[in-house]
Amino acid sequence: MSSAPRAWVLNLDAEHELEAQGRYQPTQHLLRIVERERMRLVGTLVGPQDVVLGLGDPERARGLPGVAWSPTPRALAQLRAAGAEPLAAPALEVLRAVNARPFAASVREPLQRASFEKHVVLDLESVLARLALPAPEGWLVRRTFGAAGRGRRRIAAGEPSESERAWIVASLRLGPLVVEPWVQVTREYTRSAFVATDGSVTISAPCFQETTREGAWTGTTLAGAGELAREDDAELEAAVAAAGAALARAGYFGPFGIDAYRHREPGGRREILNPLSEINARFTMDWALGMERGPVLAGPRARVGRG
Repeated sequence: MSSAPRAWVLNLDAEHELEAQGRYQPTQHLLRIVERERMRLVGTLVGPQDVVLGLGDPERARGLPGVAWSPTPRALAQLRAAGAEPLAAPALEVLRAVNARPFAASVREPLQRASFEKHVVLDLESVLARLALPAPEGWLVRRTFGAAGRGRRRIAAGEPSESERAWIVASLRLGPLVVEPWVQVTREYTRSAFVATDGSVTISAPCFQETTREGAWTGTTLAGAGELAREDDAELEAAVAAAGAALARAGYFGPFGIDAYRHREPGGRREILNPLSEINARFTMDWALGMERGPVLAGPRARVGRG
């Protein structure tokens, strides 16, 4: 692990900037959330010699390699303004494409075993038709962009309420929606990884993840020996490798992570693995634990393959 200091922008609101499609200015409420959550990264993702813009003396960032949670235009501008030298980053259109939820749905489609289908819908009529279908636990509707439990809503099967319909209409103005059955999650997993500029993918060991009912991250632990079924481990590794290959084809390079989980079969008691729920093409809250913090400037330990 490199001990050389780096300058950081911990822009945990990156998905909001990607969604904005233009000039972006976070609200004060969102800034307070970012301020609270980024403190959890100091001492994990952020090393003791690093400088976090907004948390210390910005003059210390001058001349340092610049790293962002997600290298959005706003984050890169902040690094340059502080005199840091941002590392190479994917183009904005690539960041938007690979962080959009339909991208993860397309990568997941050929991977799913006996789990449910995700449906990418483009218009209100299609959303209403999907919601009208039977679903024992109702439906989960996700916006194109979202993180930490934001940009999603559980809606009962049938005719949505007036407020739900208004939320759907407003969400469609921001991009396609992903509609899937709401399921009872029994165990959550995460895998971290890194895509190099040559397309090679470095994959972490598996981790268990904990989130709130709304989907916001609360904690991660490394999976111990024997804690993860061999079949699940193989499917999760195949999922993160497929995600890395798809990211490389799309022009992305840098850190990423996937979320996955086991859930009860809709309407039944059998448990099923959903090997890929989301792709986060950026750093994640558990990335340092899984990857041992090293691969921003040099590759970390773990399994390596070509994308």
